[in-house]
Amino acid sequence: MVYRSSNPALNPQYFQGGMAAERMTLDGTINKTLTLLGLVSIAAMLSYSIVSQNSGLGFLMIIGAGIGGFVLALAIMFIRPNNPQILMSMYALLEGLFIGGFSYMVENYYLGGSEGVVLQALVGTVAVFLTMLAVYKFGIIKPTEKFVLVVTSMVGAIMIIYVFNFVLMLFGTGVPFMHSSGPIGIGISVVFITVAALMLIVDFGMIENGVKFGAPKNMEWYGAFGLVLTLVWLYIEMLKLIAKLRDN
Repeated sequence: MVYRSSNPALNPQYFQGGMAAERMTLDGTINKTLTLLGLVSIAAMLSYSIVSQNSGLGFLMIIGAGIGGFVLALAIMFIRPNNPQILMSMYALLEGLFIGGFSYMVENYYLGGSEGVVLQALVGTVAVFLTMLAVYKFGIIKPTEKFVLVVTSMVGAIMIIYVFNFVLMLFGTGVPFMHSSGPIGIGISVVFITVAALMLIVDFGMIENGVKFGAPKNMEWYGAFGLVLTLVWLYIEMLKLIAKLRDN
């Protein structure tokens, strides 16, 4: 199934086969995904450890790594380097630093030292990933052109909300109810998690298309990058949802 996508990171034109000798494979994409996730995990554990020893670095870690990762992700998506592994590795490390600092701050400041939140968020993320993989494999939800357009449009709208909220935070306020632990705040988190889960279907479809139609070997990195982007977002939203539920 071939479809168009409005998401630059998943544009099918980059997944089409050409004259390259080596082609994209599923095993290669899986290995590169594990490599990037490994870098995220290492940086996250390091960041968590650093912030736990010096909590004053938490806010700086979150802001610095968050902005750096966001800018680097945009650069990768729009510049489309032929050898993206170095930039993607840097992105994974920055996201890991952000996740570690954010996880500590949520666990120890927002919830006052409540244990098990990070583990629950990790388990929830893995559970959603495996569920959506099964849904995709059994064809329950298919990444049709219309489906991809709707999901990527929702992702774009959510990203705009995040940017708008960040700007408002600089002035000491934020988007109403977005971070509240009431029913509306919880509902917002559920919606964001649902969209992130549906985005996994888009990622799976693009990777399968790349392998099926003989995309160039470097597209393994882009397939892995798309998955890591979604999984990082899914974990963050899962962590926020669990924190809101515990705060009630």
